[in-house]
Amino acid sequence: MIFREFLSQISDAFFPRICLACSRVLPSGRPEFFCADCFCRINFLHGSLCPVCGITFPDSSAGNHLCGSCTKQPRWFDFARAAVVYEGIILDTIHRFKYGRDLTAGAALAGLLADFDFDGVDFSAFDAMIPVPLHVQRLRERRFNQSLVLAHALGKKRGVTVDFSLLKRQRFTLTQTGLNKSERDTNISGAFAANRLDKIRGRSFLLVDDVYTTGATINECAKTLVKAGAKRVAALTVARVL
Repeated sequence: MIFREFLSQISDAFFPRICLACSRVLPSGRPEFFCADCFCRINFLHGSLCPVCGITFPDSSAGNHLCGSCTKQPRWFDFARAAVVYEGIILDTIHRFKYGRDLTAGAALAGLLADFDFDGVDFSAFDAMIPVPLHVQRLRERRFNQSLVLAHALGKKRGVTVDFSLLKRQRFTLTQTGLNKSERDTNISGAFAANRLDKIRGRSFLLVDDVYTTGATINECAKTLVKAGAKRVAALTVARVL
């Protein structure tokens, strides 16, 4: 233990860890990825929310209640929850992870997701976690699936098996970035297919992804699993667009 601490101190001296947001040198031996000032600028999601899609109502005193979108359009998933708001530091960190292949940024996001207290979520009620899959063409471009990285961290922390073999992306789609809700729904329709139906029927699953924007991707994944016989599907993401 003493030798390991000594090696850590030597490593910090020659290769000091810096804050992912402001590049300030972080204290030696600390596991954080952000300095205290930058961490305080991350907007964690708490308070009143829609019990289905998880959008928050920061100025509401009415408690949890359905949002207008979920009232008009029923979802295939039971609920979706996110840890932080998709803005500022988190937006930049996710972009560095997904498009810049910055695995340190990925580790930071995985830690935020795994350590967040998802109030009311009973992880023992789910048989497995399923990362939202990438099409093989997109996977070749990025070289990794960011959702799988996040799911592994969350599954290890919460004691839930991760199974990426049950859902595949069968159709290559345009990126959802820049599309409105209607365009997103059309773009993602029919993009997924279920595998190993015997492992899906009658079981409950947690989908894992990096960002919840309109919910189109999560909803299409849930629809595919439910139609394949899944008993229940919910979703957790690192960030959510408000």
